[in-house]
Order: sequence, then C-alpha cells, then structure tokens
Amino acid sequence: MKTRAARMVLATSVALATLAAAETAYAQDYQSYEAAYVHRRHAAPPYAYDTQANPNYGFGPLVPVDPNDVISGNRIIGRDPDPFIRGEILRHYDSGWPD
Repeated sequence: MKTRAARMVLATSVALATLAAAETAYAQDYQSYEAAYVHRRHAAPPYAYDTQANPNYGFGPLVPVDPNDVISGNRIIGRDPDPFIRGEILRHYDSGWPD
C-alpha cells in the first residue's frame, strides 16, 4: 500500500512540476511578444511617394503612409477608409486595363 501511495505522490509532483515549467515558458514567450509589439508600435511610419499630388509624372512628395492609403510599390495611388474599396483601387491599378 505504501508503494501505491508513493507512486501517486510522485506522479502528482511530476505533473505539478510540468505545469509550473509550462507556465514559466508561456510567460517568457508572452514577454518577448509584448516587447516586439511595443517596438513595432513606436517605429517610424514608412514613407511613400504621393502620386495624387503630381498625377502627370506619378511622383509627388515623400509622405508618411496613412492606414487608409492604397500603396503599390513605393507610391500612394489612392485613399479610402473602406478596406473593400482599397482592394478594388489596388486591383484596378495593377490590372493593366485602361480606366
């Protein structure tokens, strides 16, 4: 009977040690993810040429990119708050078909 009780205590302690190790690993992964997220959040925004400022040549001033901008390469080709419309603008711009 003592052997069975000793095995139960040993199995329980192994299970608790495994859970503690897994929790520590999860906490470290979360901290590294959080540090990477904070770094990206404070990074400078990318810049692109505003083609709408000079449509004849396709290049305008170099401006920071807004979340509502439609970008192809390094050019801002349009702006719209609706993601579906931004996708349509990009598809029509890259299709090669005339307007």
